Amino acid sequence: MKKPFDVLRYRYIAMGASGLLIAVGIVLFFVLGFNAGIDFASGYSERFQIAPLGFTATYSGPGSAVLSVSDGSLALTLRTPEGMEEAVFPPSQYPSSNDIAAALKEHGVETRTYSDCDSRRLVSGFGFPSELSSSPARVNFASDSMAVSASDVREALSGLGSVNVQSVGGDGNAFQIRMGVDEGESQSSVSAEVEAALDAAFGAENVVVLQSDFVGPKFSSSLFRDSFIGLAIALVLILGYIAIRFRFAYAISSIIALFHDVLAMLSFILIFRLEVSSTTIAAVLTIIGYSINNTIVIFDRVRENMKECRERGMDVDSIIALSVRQSCTRSVMTSLTTLVAIVPLSIFGSGDIQTFALNLTWGIIAGAYSSNFLAPAFLSFFHRVMPIDVEKEKKEEEEYSLV
Repeated sequence: MKKPFDVLRYRYIAMGASGLLIAVGIVLFFVLGFNAGIDFASGYSERFQIAPLGFTATYSGPGSAVLSVSDGSLALTLRTPEGMEEAVFPPSQYPSSNDIAAALKEHGVETRTYSDCDSRRLVSGFGFPSELSSSPARVNFASDSMAVSASDVREALSGLGSVNVQSVGGDGNAFQIRMGVDEGESQSSVSAEVEAALDAAFGAENVVVLQSDFVGPKFSSSLFRDSFIGLAIALVLILGYIAIRFRFAYAISSIIALFHDVLAMLSFILIFRLEVSSTTIAAVLTIIGYSINNTIVIFDRVRENMKECRERGMDVDSIIALSVRQSCTRSVMTSLTTLVAIVPLSIFGSGDIQTFALNLTWGIIAGAYSSNFLAPAFLSFFHRVMPIDVEKEKKEEEEYSLV
C-alpha cells in the first residue's frame, strides 16, 4: 500500500498558523473593535447622490399621471376617463433631458427645464414612482460638471457631529453616510437634519436620496445579543448530534475545528475592516454547516477504516492520515466548485452581497483547511485521552444498520 500523506506530521505548523491568525484578530478586536454595520450599531444610514436637476413635471389634467423608471428609461402612465396610456422614453430615442421634457408636454404633462443633461444618466431615488400633481416632481440626471468629493459632504454635515462618509459605486457623486443616534431620536428627525444640511450645501433640487436605514439603540443591542445566542445554540446542537452519532472524541474535535472557523472568519473581518452586519451572521452559520459536513465525511471515513485497518495492525494516527487522503479529492472538489460560484460575487458584487461573498470565500477556505488538518489532529489527541473502542463501535454500527 502506498504510504499516505501524513497530515498529522504538520499538525503543529497548522496550529501555529491558526493561532497566529486568531491572535492578530484578538488584538485588533481590543484595539479597533468591529466595524459594526447599521444592524448592530444603532444609528442612521443614508445613501444619496448629488445630481443636477434636469426638469420638473406637473400634471393638472383629468385622471392621474405617474412617472416611473423602467430599465433606466423614464416612463409615463396616464389614466384618464378615456382609458390608460403608457409611454416610455428610452435614451436611444430621447438622448437629452430636454428631449424627454418636450415629449412629456405632448402627453399633457407640464415641464420646466433647468439643465440639458444626458438622459442615459437618469437618477432614480425615493421620488419614483411619482404621481404627478400641481407640486413639481423633480427629475435629476448625473453630470460630471457637478463634482463633489467625500470631504465636501463631510464638511456639509460637520454640524451634526461624528458622521462617517464614504464614496460608493454609482454614476458619480454617490455617497453613503452613517451617524450615531441618541436615545429618543426618530428616523424622521435625523433624516430632516441630514436633509437640511445637504440642501444648504448643494441645493435642495440637486440631492437625490437613494436609500435610508434607521436602527434604534435598543433594537441593535437585542439583535446583536440574539444573533450570538443563535450561533451558540447551533454549535451546541451540532456537538450533541455528533456525540450521539459518533463518539465524544469526534464531537469535541469537530466543535474545536468549528470554533476555529468562526474565529478565523472574524479575524479576517477585523484585519480587512469588513462591515459586521446580519449578513455576516448568515455567512458564519453557512460556513458552520458547510465545514461540519466536510468534517463528518472525513470522520465517517476514519470510523470505517478503524474497523478494517486496526485488524491489519495500523495505528490510529496512520488510519487518520489514510482517511484524510481518501477524502481529500472530494473535499477539494467540493470547495472549488463552491468557490467558482462565490468568488465572482466577491469581485464584481457590491454592498451586502459582496461582503457576504467575501466572508463566504474565506470561510470555505478556512473550513476546508480545518477539516483536513486541524480536526484530524484534535481527533488524534483526544483518542489518546479517551481511546475509541473499535469493537463497541462496530457492534453499535451493526445494530444501527438493522434499525
